[in-house]
Amino acid sequence: MKRYILAIAAAVLCCITASAIPSRPSPARLVNDLAGLFTDQQETELERMLVAFDDSTSNQIAVVTANDLEGYEASEYATRIGIDWGVGSEKFDNGIVILVKPKTSSAGQVFIAVGYGLEGAIPDAYAKRVINDEMIPRFMENDYYGGVYDACEVLMKLASGEISQVREYEEDDEIYAIIAFLLILGLILYVLIKANKNGGSGGNGGSRGRNIYTGPIITMGNDYSSWGSSSRGGFGGGFGGFGGGSFGGGGAGGSW
Repeated sequence: MKRYILAIAAAVLCCITASAIPSRPSPARLVNDLAGLFTDQQETELERMLVAFDDSTSNQIAVVTANDLEGYEASEYATRIGIDWGVGSEKFDNGIVILVKPKTSSAGQVFIAVGYGLEGAIPDAYAKRVINDEMIPRFMENDYYGGVYDACEVLMKLASGEISQVREYEEDDEIYAIIAFLLILGLILYVLIKANKNGGSGGNGGSRGRNIYTGPIITMGNDYSSWGSSSRGGFGGGFGGFGGGSFGGGGAGGSW
């Protein structure tokens, strides 16, 4: 008898926790502003852009805002949405879920969950970079739409291979390695200049030292307008629905 009671209690608990995750929207849509952060026009514009991206690449980005994560960690909440809704295609698992909980009496939270098929194009470090560079600074100014929109544009570029991960989205460790290399090189040049002081070769050596690194300066700009432009150019189709994609916990989060 006790065993049956425990089984029933477990089943009820599962139902309660499952109900905390929003149900798949009907009709299907990619932008689900449950927290009411966007205007109707902003929601429509973002939906059109993401639908156009889905139509042209089959990659799906679902945006979900919620005022309360019901006790879940943001990572678990976003991943459960991706799995339960089936964001992305079943064949390629190429879905992304952007979850935003606005700052209220508790801290604001954001998480980008990345499906199995896109983890190579958008590793956790790149998702974290998008959050820190594109989202949180705007969220801190209460510009939730601007942060989400800019993040979607960068993620679309990454997912479609239009941003070279190595050249244009390098990780901080690589920058530190370059700085360390230049410091060591400068020290070596300084020693050589001192050793050859009487020979008058220090000026040329110093000049070469100042021009060692001539590669491009890597920046995170905001000129990611191609998908937005195509969506604003009279796109008239609607979202066809989620495809059954799966998630394995990839992605990154942040808070403010």
